[in-house]
Amino acid sequence: MRLLIVEQNPDVRLLYRIGLRHVPWELVEAGTMAEALEQVTARHPDIVLIGEELPNPNGDPFELCARIKSNPETRDIVVAIAVYYMDGLIRRRSHEVEADACWLGPIPPRELPKRLEELYHQVRQAVAGRSNGSSNPPLQG
Repeated sequence: MRLLIVEQNPDVRLLYRIGLRHVPWELVEAGTMAEALEQVTARHPDIVLIGEELPNPNGDPFELCARIKSNPETRDIVVAIAVYYMDGLIRRRSHEVEADACWLGPIPPRELPKRLEELYHQVRQAVAGRSNGSSNPPLQG
């Protein structure tokens, strides 16, 4: 599995790398939205974890998610957004951009592999169910 971590703060990226050091996944990192879009196109990761803050211009994690999900070639990528606080506006925005999950972050390194793996499998099962004619509702983060 290939994971793209999109996070401006190099210390948070380091924490995530530490948490993921024992998983057999390929880790790719980006510190800006432009780098993230380049990696999504070039590497087509299975999962993208987006931190709440990205440098301007166009540093909005919700915009990055929307761009991934609106592209037919990348919309199957599982996207999770880690935010520093959660309210109704953030929940609504993450739903609008079709994020597969929106979590409070930074995510504790020990929890990260399990959360990402569970999310990936939940999304894949939901997609398989919909393609088999199931009426399962879409996942919400």
